[in-house]
Amino acid sequence: MDLNDRAEQRRVALDKRQALLSKMAKANAARSAAAAAMQLKPAAPERPRREVERYMATLAAQPFHQLGHSEVAEITPAYTRLVRSAAEVASDGSVQVVMPWPPVRISPSAIVSLLTIAAVGSAEVEQVVVQGSLENCRRRSDEVRAIVFPYARSTHAQARQVQVGRHTLGAVNFEHVKRYLNGGGDAAKDYHQVLARVRKLTGRASDGRDYAEFEHPILDELVPHGSPGGDRSSNSTLLWRTRSKTDIATQRRSNDADDPSKADFFLYTLRTGERLGVNLRAIKHSPDLLILDLTRNARNRLGWDWVEKATECVTCLREFHPMTGILAIADDPWTYRTARFDVLGTRRPGRNGKVTPATGHVAYSEVADIVRPVASGAPAFEGGSSIDVDGFFGEVDHGIEALRRLANSLADKGDPHGATTARNLIATVRRTASLPGSLAELSTFLEHETSTASADDLLAVYRVTGDLATLNDPRSLASQVDAEAGALAAARELMRTFNGATPMTTLLEDAIQPALRSSSKSVFVFRSDLVAEFAADRLGAAHPKLGARIESEFVRFGGERALRTVVDLPQTARNQFKRVVLVAPTRTAILTALTQPWLPEHVTVLADADTLAFATRDAERLAEEIDIAPLAARLRAFAARAGERVEEIGRHVVRFEMPTDDVEFPNGLVVDLSGGGKGERNLVEIELKNGQRIIARRSTEIVLRDDGAATTSFVERPASQVKVGDEVCVIGQGFVERARTLVNIRATAAEEIRDYHQLVAERFAAVPEPTTIGKLRSLVAVMREPAVPPETARYWIDLDDEIDKPLHDVVPHAPQDEVTFMRFTAALGISERMAGNFWRWAVVAQRSHRVRYGNVFHDAFRGILTDPHAAMASNRDRTDQIRMLRSMAEEHVAIVDQVRSYRRHEG
Repeated sequence: MDLNDRAEQRRVALDKRQALLSKMAKANAARSAAAAAMQLKPAAPERPRREVERYMATLAAQPFHQLGHSEVAEITPAYTRLVRSAAEVASDGSVQVVMPWPPVRISPSAIVSLLTIAAVGSAEVEQVVVQGSLENCRRRSDEVRAIVFPYARSTHAQARQVQVGRHTLGAVNFEHVKRYLNGGGDAAKDYHQVLARVRKLTGRASDGRDYAEFEHPILDELVPHGSPGGDRSSNSTLLWRTRSKTDIATQRRSNDADDPSKADFFLYTLRTGERLGVNLRAIKHSPDLLILDLTRNARNRLGWDWVEKATECVTCLREFHPMTGILAIADDPWTYRTARFDVLGTRRPGRNGKVTPATGHVAYSEVADIVRPVASGAPAFEGGSSIDVDGFFGEVDHGIEALRRLANSLADKGDPHGATTARNLIATVRRTASLPGSLAELSTFLEHETSTASADDLLAVYRVTGDLATLNDPRSLASQVDAEAGALAAARELMRTFNGATPMTTLLEDAIQPALRSSSKSVFVFRSDLVAEFAADRLGAAHPKLGARIESEFVRFGGERALRTVVDLPQTARNQFKRVVLVAPTRTAILTALTQPWLPEHVTVLADADTLAFATRDAERLAEEIDIAPLAARLRAFAARAGERVEEIGRHVVRFEMPTDDVEFPNGLVVDLSGGGKGERNLVEIELKNGQRIIARRSTEIVLRDDGAATTSFVERPASQVKVGDEVCVIGQGFVERARTLVNIRATAAEEIRDYHQLVAERFAAVPEPTTIGKLRSLVAVMREPAVPPETARYWIDLDDEIDKPLHDVVPHAPQDEVTFMRFTAALGISERMAGNFWRWAVVAQRSHRVRYGNVFHDAFRGILTDPHAAMASNRDRTDQIRMLRSMAEEHVAIVDQVRSYRRHEG
C-alpha cells in the first residue's frame, strides 16, 4: 500500500466522521425544537368539574322500583360505586378500575342512565319570569356522553328490569323545560320535554288495561344509544318502550335528543370487530367517558387477546379524544390487576420505568341487582372458621403446563387460532381430570340415565379428538412447534388414562368419609348438577350409607346453586349444615363461595394444584382490596392454607403469566336454532324421547330420517310440520364435535377463505371504474341502504396480503354480520347460494371453530345430509368425509315425543 492509498483512506474516514457529526447535530437541533414547541404549545382546556357529591345525593333521593313492583328500592352499593367513579372520571378525565364483588352481571347502560339522572337532577335551581310570574327552573345540567366497548345487546338487560319513579324524574325535567318557555330550543330542550311527560303515566297501556310495569319508565330508555356511524335499532331512542306501549307518543317533538351529533345525553356503542379509529373519529363532540367492559362475557367477545384489544381501544381513544375519562369494569382479581397495570397503567420514562397503576376500587354487594329494598343492612359474616384444602398435581398439571407453553408460543408466533385451540384443550383436560369418576364410568352412567345419542352429546365436552386433530394437522404451526416438546402426544395419553380413573376420584372418596359418620349435615358442591348426580351414583355403589344419607338430606349433592339453596333456608335449618365441600371449583367459584355472608363452620376445597395456586394469589389480592375485615380475614385464611397445601403437594414454582382456564359446562340437552332476531317470534319446541329439546322457528328446516326409503335417507321439513313419532337427526353439540374430526372445520374454513378472497378480488377488479375509490363508491351504491362508508368496504377488498399468506394464517376480510355480507356479495354478483356457503365456512367457521350448535352449522350439515349428491359434486375431494358424516348421523337420530308451539318476545 503506497502513500496515496493511505491518504485516500484517511480522507474517507474523515468524511464519514464529518457526516456522523452533522447527523448528530441535526438530531440535537430537532430535539431542541420539539422541546421548545412543547413549551410554547397551549395547555389543553381544563374540563368543567362536576359536583360529584351532589350527583350522589340526587341519586339517593330518586325513587326506584323493581319492574312491576310498587315497593321503593335504592341503588346497591356496587352500582353506587360505579356511578361515583363514572362521575369522577367524567369530571377530570382520569382513569379508574372498579370490580364489583362477588362477580355480578353489570349493565353499562344502567351506569350511563344513572349518571344522567344524577347530572340532570343536580343542576342548580334558579328563578325565571314566565308570563309575569316567578317560576323555579334548573340551570343547564352537565352533559353525559359515554362510549361502551365492547358493546352487546346484553348491555341493556339488567337496566330493563328497573323502573325510575316518574314523579321525581318528571318534575325535575319539567323544571328544565321552564328554561325554554320564553323562547329558544336545543337538543337538551327536546330531551327534557320528552322526560317531563312521564308525569302523565298511570300504568294504562295502549290496550286500555292497567299494568304496573308501565306506571314508570324503565332505566334503559332514559338515554338513547347507537353506533357512532349512525346504525341503531328500534329500541334505542328516548322512551322507546313507554312510547310504544302507551299513548305518550302522541305529543310532538324535534327528535334532536336522539341524534348522536346533537344530543347532550347519548350512549355510543362500539362492538367487537368494528374499526375503532373510524368510529371514534366519527364522534364529533368529545365524549365524557369510556366504559371499558372487561367482565367475563365481554372478554369472551374480545377473545383470548382481550388485553391487546382493550389497549388498542384506549390508545385510539387517547388519539382522538384525549380528555375523555375511562372507567374499566372487572369481575375477578386477575383481570382487575391486569386492567390497572397493563391496560390503564402509566409507565414512567426510561427503559425500566416503573408502572403506576390506575386507581382501583372493589365494591362489595350482596345482591346482583341494580337496586335493592330500602334500608337493607350490611351483611354479617358467619362460619368458615375452619378451612381445609386438598388437591393434586402430578401428570395432569405437568401436561397443562406443557400445553400452556405451547399456547403461549403459538400466540407469540402469530397464530392466535392455534393458541385458542390449545387453551380449549387445556380446559378439556382440566375438566376431565376433575370428574369424580372415570370417563368410562361417566359414559355408562349417562347411557343408563338418558340414551346413547344424548350421552354422546353430553360427553362431547370431554373429547379432545377435534382439538388434537386441528393442532396435529401437518399444515398447522402447532405441529411444528410441538415437534420436540411432545405436549400434544402427552395430552392424548393423559386423556386415555382418564378412561380408567381421574385424580379427583380418590380425593372425593376421602372427603366423603366424615359426612358419612357425622351427626350434622353436609353439602357437596360440584360444577354442575349432572356431575353431582354422577358422583352420587358412583359413590353410592361403594358406600351404601350414602344413599340413605342423601335420601334423608343429611348429605346434599348439587351444582353451583347447592350452597345458595342452603344459605336461603331458615336460620334454624341452615345452621344444621356444618360442612361444605367444593369439588373441582374454578378459582372464581372458590372466591365467590368464600364471599358468602354465611358459611358452614367447616369448608373444604378440592381442586388441582394449578387452580389452587391461582386462587391463592387472587384471594390474597382481593383481601388487600376489600374493605370488609371479616371477609378479608376469611380470604387470607384460605390463601394461607391453600399455599401450604400447594407446597406440600410438591408444586414449588408457581408461574402467574395467565389465569387458570375457567370453563363452564355447556348444556348439551338443548339445541337452539331460533337465532338472534328481535321482537315477537313464533317458535316451536320439539321434545325428544332421549330428553333433548330443539327450539326453532316455524320455518326452520329440521332433518328427519325417511323410513320409507329403501336405504338410509334424510329429508328436511319445516319445524311447524314435525309430528310426534318422527325421527329427527339432532345436529347438536355431540354431532358437531364428532363432525369436526371428520371434516376438519378449521382447515375447511381456511380453504374456503382463500377461495372467497380470490373470487372477491376478481369481481372487484371487474367493476367498471378506473380508480379504487371509484370502484368502492360504485360498490356501496349498489349495496343500497343502510349505507356503508367506502372506508369500511375498503377493508373487505384489501386482500393482497391475505392471498399471499400461508393457509393457516389467513383471516377473513369480510363483513361480520350476515345481512351486510349477503348485500356485499350480491353487489359483486356472487350468487346467494355460493355466498351462503362462504358465510358459513369462510367467515363463521373461521371466527370460532368451537361453535357447537346453532343455525350456522346446522344449515351446513343439513345440506350434506339431505342433498348428498350435490354436496359430493361440489366437494369431490371430500367425498369420503361426506359419506362418513352421513353414516355417523344415524347415531344421532331420536324420536319426537312432543311438539309445542309458542310465542317468545324479546325486548
